[in-house]
Amino acid sequence: MLALYILGGILAFLFVLLLIPVWAQVSFSEAFQLTIGYGPLRIPIPLEGEEGEEGPQPQEEPAPPEKKKGPSRLKRALKREGFWGFLQSLADFVGAAARAAGKLLGHFKLKHFDLYLCLAGAYDAADAAVRYGQLSTGVYGACGLLFSLMPCKKKGVTVDLDYSAAENKVSFEAALSIRPLFVLTAGLRILAAGLPLLRKLR
Repeated sequence: MLALYILGGILAFLFVLLLIPVWAQVSFSEAFQLTIGYGPLRIPIPLEGEEGEEGPQPQEEPAPPEKKKGPSRLKRALKREGFWGFLQSLADFVGAAARAAGKLLGHFKLKHFDLYLCLAGAYDAADAAVRYGQLSTGVYGACGLLFSLMPCKKKGVTVDLDYSAAENKVSFEAALSIRPLFVLTAGLRILAAGLPLLRKLR
């Protein structure tokens, strides 16, 4: 009986861990900055190495001689299941994986999103005005699609044009989170959908 209590406690503890959101925050002004967190933990992820730092160059090793291979698993599966049978299994897996990914996307929480773009127009005002219109259409359209998939309360998108500026400016910051439970569930669904296909590739 004690063993059941211990097992139940461990499972409950693991379930609570799966409910704690994993979050990521990315920003860009002069350089990209990425921070990943889980609960109180914060882990900055370096995205750009410092200039001038190069690791030792790996020595190229001669490629091993190619070995003769028999029929691949794919060819054996096609011969055994037939082209259309294998194609149907592949389509079923892709459809199930797409549905699982779509459900997973709905569980992401976009905490905040702030994008500022300033187009420089000091060199050619007419060309800058044309590019400003194209950029505004593309950026606002893409952000509108993003917010329809992942609603965000704290959001801001601005596309500006400065005729006195000689360089474009970009400032971006966003943060999103998801509970590991949803990632695990989606992974299990994709794995379950892929089992029939894996059996045919054996």
